[in-house]
Amino acid sequence: MKRLLKRLVFLTLLLIIAGGAWLYWRVRASLPQLDGAVSAQGLSTPVEVLRDARGVPHLRAQSLSDVLFAQGYVTAQDRLWQMDLNRRHSEGRLSEIFGKPALQMDVQARTLGLPRLAEQALGDLDTQTRGLVAAYARGVNVFIDSHRDRLPLEFSLLHYRPEPWREVDSVAVALNLALALSQDCQDDLMRERVVAKLGKQLSVDVFPDHSILDVPVAEVSHTGVSKHETRNSISEIPAPLPFSNFAFRISDFNSGLASNNWVVSGWHTKSGRPLLENDPHLGHSVPSVWYMLHLKAPGLNVSGVSLPGLPLVVIGHNERIAWGMTNTAPDVQDLYSETFSTTDSRQYLHNGQWIDAEVRDEAIRVRGERDYHLTVKVTRHGPVISHDGNRDLALCWTALEPHAVRLPLLRINQAGNWQDFTSALRDFTVPMQNFVYADVDGNIGFYAAGLVPIRKQGDGSVPVPGDTDDYDWTGHIPFEDLPHAYNPPSGLIATANGRIVPDDYPYFITRKWEAPYRTARINQLLREGKSLAPRDMLRIAADVETLEDEWLSKQLLAAGVRRPPQDADSQYALSVLKDWDGQARADSAATLVCETVRRALLERILKPKLGGDLSGYRWPMSTTFLQNVLEQNLARWLPPDDTDFDMTLMRSLDDAVRRIRSHFPSHAAWCWGDTIPLTFHHPLSFGVPLLGRWLDVGPFPQAGTGTTVKQTTRTLGPSMRMVVDFSDLDQSVQNITLGESGQRLSPYYRDQFEAWNTGRSFPMPFSDAAVQKGAIHKLVLEPAP
Repeated sequence: MKRLLKRLVFLTLLLIIAGGAWLYWRVRASLPQLDGAVSAQGLSTPVEVLRDARGVPHLRAQSLSDVLFAQGYVTAQDRLWQMDLNRRHSEGRLSEIFGKPALQMDVQARTLGLPRLAEQALGDLDTQTRGLVAAYARGVNVFIDSHRDRLPLEFSLLHYRPEPWREVDSVAVALNLALALSQDCQDDLMRERVVAKLGKQLSVDVFPDHSILDVPVAEVSHTGVSKHETRNSISEIPAPLPFSNFAFRISDFNSGLASNNWVVSGWHTKSGRPLLENDPHLGHSVPSVWYMLHLKAPGLNVSGVSLPGLPLVVIGHNERIAWGMTNTAPDVQDLYSETFSTTDSRQYLHNGQWIDAEVRDEAIRVRGERDYHLTVKVTRHGPVISHDGNRDLALCWTALEPHAVRLPLLRINQAGNWQDFTSALRDFTVPMQNFVYADVDGNIGFYAAGLVPIRKQGDGSVPVPGDTDDYDWTGHIPFEDLPHAYNPPSGLIATANGRIVPDDYPYFITRKWEAPYRTARINQLLREGKSLAPRDMLRIAADVETLEDEWLSKQLLAAGVRRPPQDADSQYALSVLKDWDGQARADSAATLVCETVRRALLERILKPKLGGDLSGYRWPMSTTFLQNVLEQNLARWLPPDDTDFDMTLMRSLDDAVRRIRSHFPSHAAWCWGDTIPLTFHHPLSFGVPLLGRWLDVGPFPQAGTGTTVKQTTRTLGPSMRMVVDFSDLDQSVQNITLGESGQRLSPYYRDQFEAWNTGRSFPMPFSDAAVQKGAIHKLVLEPAP
């Protein structure tokens, strides 16, 4: 038995060593060629690929077609498996490789009809754009065909090979972003539940959409459009419809609704030229969401970030203009309660008549299982996404409207001035974005571009009856009337998903603006700054002063004077707040106290009216609700057992301290950053601990909160940082979260992480001289004979 045991141990060790050796060899073999020459069928002239110290490709070609061919090739070199995952997500084909765990995501994509939507959008492309998308696909396929025996590790682990890249796959990748940034339909059901419990008057309190900290940036030009006024309050919404379980759950794949961008004119900068900053906040992943690159060809010289699988640059700059984006998050999804016939399930009621719904069968291949057959019904409002014995809910979404999805990236990349830029934005439809703009002539601007519906009545904040036309959409906000500004007198424009329109703006966009603290803090720092330089932009982007918690700290300290706490730990909690500077550092005990108290305070105030389970209440301006309650002394929200709000605050402090104590017994261990550990997860790491430890990045404690300029949560944060300096474009800086490569043994797998994590960045060379000087790799793609 001892000899047998020794042999088994030896064999096990041998297998582990052999497996590790194979894994190492397999990953090394799939690393891309970065130097020399490659023969590529489909090119008309050679393309030069220069990579800098971070592996960022700078592509030089003699035609637009060739440079986008090369973009497809080099992106596939670094991110092929991510590209395949991106297209499968939108096309509802993840179950083919992951099996049943991915089925719900496929059901979502197929129910929405995203594959058909992508085909329609591809057909709507103009001839030039369609040709460039085709060139990109050819470049991807040349790489796939020449590397079938050296594919990224994920293909081997999952035992499948990538299919050829199709033009429609690139459109599908674009739809992923539209889906991730347009998810307000779930909020409609949440509001409906809350309104049903609180009534309309109290519901106005818990869903604030204004704050004294708001900094609207849009200029309002009155154009006689007040007839489209739809600023209905919650008191005007229809009575709640019978509630049903919401069977359609939006996935968390690359989701997120937060970003920062700002632009300052030369009046505020050291150089006298504009500076533009952008850091979109999206879900963390391995590899990074974005892929950096620089494209140069006749008629195109653009640098920035792209989405792997989508040609051209999404955010960046050319020789004359720069642009950044944040999510506007308009209300572009409405739920309609449809009445289906009890005798013919295909028919539903419309203005007293039974009409046929479109019914289609979707066969979803599931690895290791039988095909899953999904029956989808589509009414005049959209696909039915939830149905039970009470009601059927159909989703109306701007992206699902005929010919709604367009790809104007080429015109944006080539724009030379404000007129060119805004002309291109006319075709930017979904998802609506806050664009900030700067140009070489010193101009700055802002435009919130995208489709926003105009409704006959109501604001779409809760499900509405669908059997009549009473709540239908009648059109969209005209492009000229969308929020915008150009060269404002302040010389400052900043958006951070908060309210962008003043009270007299004549159209309804949304009631769910993000909390105003990031926007307010950015404006505060920009106004305090003098002779701003790129390093100042990075400093602001990394700022972790929390206005939200500073307010709560003052409330707690004042209440503690009037009603001193008896608990020793509560007394200690107040003591750490007295000398706190408001910085949400990773080792901050004060931040831990405030963040925990705020949750306890919200629960204490809401539970008497909403019941024990508050998980259904989610509102980005919930702290604004608390501010209104405490500062206006709204007695209707005073908990029944409390004599005043000082008692409410101190009892909430006691509750919070008990929670902290259960996790951190000693005061020395009270550190905020340990409660929000950051880990970048690879999609294959879940459920495979050893693989996860090798492929994942983290965990690390974090500084910041969900409302600091450097927004941090466990799963969300800045996905990239860019500062464009028009005094010297070579001094513009940019970095992503981890690195350019998705392959574990590449030197560019996570080489940017430390800079990202500490708020630093790297120059993004742009001029020919700077690109040549910074190049450490040179690959030439040559036309095949």
